Parts: sequence; C-alpha cells; structure tokens
Amino acid sequence: MIELGGAVMKVLSSAGAARALWAVVTGVGVLVILIVLALQLIPRLDSGQQVLDDVGPAFADNRVAGHEGAITIVSQITDLADPIATESGTAASEVPKLIRFVAGQTGLSGAEVLAALDENAPNTTALLQAIPLSDVTKELPGLLEFLGTTLELSPQELMTLLRTDFPNLTQSVTALPIVTDGWDKVPGTEGLTRFDGTQITDVPSVRDYFAQDVVPVVARQRENLQDLDGKGGVGYVPYLLLAIGGLVTFFGGMMLWSIRSGPMSAGEGMAMWGVVTGGGLVVLVLVLGLSLFGRLGGGQELLDDAKPIFTDERVAGERAGIDMVSSIVDLGDPLATAEGGAGIDVAKLVLAVTNKTGLTVPEAVAALEEAAPKTTALLQALPLSAVADELPGLVAFLAKTLKLSEAEVTATIGKEFPGLAQVIATVGPVTGGWNEVPDLNGLTRFDGSPVTTVPDVRAYFSTDVVGAVETRREEFQKLESTFPPVDVYAYLLFAIGLIVTALGATMVFVSRATGARAASTATPPRAAPPPTPAASGPAPA
Repeated sequence: MIELGGAVMKVLSSAGAARALWAVVTGVGVLVILIVLALQLIPRLDSGQQVLDDVGPAFADNRVAGHEGAITIVSQITDLADPIATESGTAASEVPKLIRFVAGQTGLSGAEVLAALDENAPNTTALLQAIPLSDVTKELPGLLEFLGTTLELSPQELMTLLRTDFPNLTQSVTALPIVTDGWDKVPGTEGLTRFDGTQITDVPSVRDYFAQDVVPVVARQRENLQDLDGKGGVGYVPYLLLAIGGLVTFFGGMMLWSIRSGPMSAGEGMAMWGVVTGGGLVVLVLVLGLSLFGRLGGGQELLDDAKPIFTDERVAGERAGIDMVSSIVDLGDPLATAEGGAGIDVAKLVLAVTNKTGLTVPEAVAALEEAAPKTTALLQALPLSAVADELPGLVAFLAKTLKLSEAEVTATIGKEFPGLAQVIATVGPVTGGWNEVPDLNGLTRFDGSPVTTVPDVRAYFSTDVVGAVETRREEFQKLESTFPPVDVYAYLLFAIGLIVTALGATMVFVSRATGARAASTATPPRAAPPPTPAASGPAPA
C-alpha cells in the first residue's frame, strides 16, 4: 500500500503530470469564463439588479406594513360604489322597495315617506334619488347644453369656464363617464386573469386581483427580496465569477509557461499550489460569507411567486386596472369631503346661473332639476361626508318610525336591502378616511414622500408599484426565464471553490511529500581519505 502511494506521488510529481495538472487549473478558469458568457450571466443578473433597484422599494418593511391599510381603503371605495355605480348594482332598485317597506309599516304614502326622509337626512335622500350614477352620466350632455344655453356660451367657451372657475366639479364630471361606462367591464383587462386563471372583468374583480393576489406576494416575499438585495445584491455575481475564472486562467497559464523547461522544485511547488488552495478557500469563504445559498435560494422562491405579476398580459391589465382606480379617485376626491371642493363649485355654479338669468336660487335649482334631475340630486348630496354624518340620525328616525330598535333596523336593512346596507356600511369609513387613511403604518412613496390621503394611495400604486412593474417587466422575465435557475449559481461557485481547493491542497501534500522523500534518499558526499603520515628517520643513503 505504501509502495502504491509512493508510486502515485511519483507520478503526480513528474514533469508530465505537473503540466497536466496546471492545464486542469487553467481549464477550470476557462470553463468558468465560458459558463458566464454562454449563460449570459452578466445581462441576466444585471437585469435582476435593475428589478431589485426599481421594484424592491415596494418590499420595504414600512411599505409592506402600509399595504394593508392602503388596499383596505381601495376595497371600501369599491364596496361603496359598486351598488350605486350602474344599473347592475342593487341599490337603485332597493330605494323604491325601502320606501314601500316604510310606507307599509307606517301607513304613510310613498311621497310622505320620501318627504320625511328628506327632512331627517336631506343629503342621504338626495343620494338615493341620484342613483344609479350611470343615469347621471346619461344626463351630462343635456346638462352641458342647458348651461351653455343659459350662460350664452359655446361648448368650447363653456368647457373653458368650467375648467377655470369650477375645477373640482369639472374633474368629477370628466371622470364620471369613464367610471360608470367601465365599471362592469374595465377596458384593457381582456387579458388580465387572477393567479388561478379566473377572468377579470369588472372593478370589484380588479380590486380582488390587487388585494388577494399581488399584495400577498409582496408580503410573503418581503424577507426573500430584502435578503437578495442585501450584501451587494446580485449584479456583482457574474463579475465575481469572471474575476475568479480570469485569475485562475492567468495563474494556471503562467505556471504552465514557467515549467516548460523543467519541473519546479518541491518548495516552489508547495508555494504555487498553496496559492491555488488559498484561491479556492477565498471562493468558499465568499459563498458562505455572502450567504449565497440562502439568498439565491430565496431569490428563486421570489421569482417563482412573483412570476404571474410580470407576464405581458397581466402587466397590460394591471395598468388598465389601476387607471380605472385612478379615475374612481378623480371622481370621488372632489365629492367625498368638504375639502374636495365640489360642493363649493356647485354653489358657485348656481350663483352663475342666477346672475345670468335673474332667477332666484330655488328657481335656478329647479331649472337644473328639470334639465338633469339625477345630476342635480347628486350635487345636492355633496359632500358625501354629510351623508355619513346623517346616518346615525336616519337610523334613529327609522327605529322610532318603525317602532324597532336601532339594531333591528340595521339587521332589517342588511337582510332586505343588501346593496343599501353595503353603502351605509362603507360611506363612513370612506369619507372619514379619505384625507387621512388609517393603518398606513408610515407608508411612503418610493421617493420618500408620505402617503396620507386616498389620492396619495392611488399615486403610490399607480406610479410607484405598477409603474415599476411596467418598467422592469422585460428584465424580470429575462431573469426568471433564462436557464439555469438563479439558485444554481451558489452551487456553481461553491463547486468551483471545492475543486480548486481540493486540487491545490492535494498538490501541496504531494509536493511536500516529494520533497521529504528526496531529502531522505539523497546520498551523502563521500569523505576525503585521511592524509598519509610522512616517514620518520634518516633518509636512505
């Protein structure tokens, strides 16, 4: 066995074996370079770094914590508008049923019930008379014609006046047709599906897509993205591989050149192979120290989970969906609270009509009602926060009138009039949170500006989140779809480090053993013979 080991070491220490082993080292370096180039690791992981840089801010702790509050207010707005936006909503058909119900319980006529409701909750009663909002959309051309005729303005002059003097009201009027026409079939979402393949068509399903598919992915993958983006991200990995491959190739080639005229001494071999071993150990330390196994493994989980968000069809649908949300916010922002300004614009518009025509305010309102009754009712309901303020009194009035407890009134409305019940349940949270959305937990835009209001939430999702997905769609697809999976790179680097370390350490041992054996078997130099002593006595004659 000892003789076999000695034979192996003799072979490994031969000049031919040395050249072959240094050629292997050089080949490993060349192989690494070829892998980097053949697998297009530089453009692929550069794309990955761009995704981390642009999409990554959505995964910050404060933003993930704020997404729940942000998507909740969007959901509440959707729940508020869905029963009243179009004829497919149930609230409009429930209004006459509610009046008949109260009339039947009290013996009042329908007109008397409506008058009583108007006396106790005028804004709420006006809103009930305005729905569905799609009917308001139908009235807008006639209303604009009436205003143009009354104010003696051409259509172009009227629109200029409305934009200049009544900007908040004009914003809502402009957004309303977009919202009502697209509520049940959002334009541009033809290719958008839920992650389970369910087709998305209307605004509630758009809401469900963002709330139940997209936002949970961000929450689930927060730590994976943060880990992947930490310690330098991933953009440096191919350059690290190239550097390692280049250094190994250069060093191996240099050693091949240096031994062309003969093998190295044992000491030189130990030193040079020691350098190789050290290089391999550096690679292993980098892989472990940079946590590449965990980070790139988590990165692959992130890519697998987020892949549906970045498909071409969904990215196009996400933009269409968030644009509809933006139109809803444009419609609601002037109407939701007194700060929105539409209520003030309505008063100014009535005064403009009275000043031009000489009509009294009631006469001007009556003229508007004749031209556009649903629209006028909606204008009289503003701001919608007043509707929320009236609801406790309205419930108390109904309880007294119907001789029921307030809890029984609420339960009856929920059972018999679910659409109206949904509006009642959401108008308070929506208007109360419009200018100060609750539970945002320090949510900020990607530029660091605070997110406070519903328009801020809209801008965050539209410009920052969906905007980043649009911008980096191709880069994500390149990162996710190109072979091999990103978690392979950690194993590739580790394998290279192990091979180089093992080869270097083996040859250090061989060089050391070869040197020791050579020293032990060397023949010592022969000692010189002692000098012959000179003869004594007289010289012969």
